[in-house]
Amino acid sequence: MTEQTTSTFVICDTDTLQAAMVAIDTNLHRSVVVVNDKNVVVGTLSDGDIRKALLDGRLLATPVHRVMNIDFTALTRSEMDRARGILAEGHILLIPVIDEHGKLLEVVSA
Repeated sequence: MTEQTTSTFVICDTDTLQAAMVAIDTNLHRSVVVVNDKNVVVGTLSDGDIRKALLDGRLLATPVHRVMNIDFTALTRSEMDRARGILAEGHILLIPVIDEHGKLLEVVSA
């Protein structure tokens, strides 16, 4: 389990699918955490989500908020002991760590 800086693991909900693809290609974790302009985590986006969106006719210029997953796993600092087990399951590669207001504190990865 690794705590990450948020540069390539986080994108804004107004960023494009193309920007998300670049971030995913750079971070090598097949997904990104999506935040709004207040740094509140509002979703996640995987390369599979992007692939489905493109197959549905979405353009690379489509804003991420139109296709992101809003049913995501997040943890607070007090729940960090659960992170290793969640990541070990293998279907989640990034977990946003949030404060009591949903603001992003860090990203934990496998």
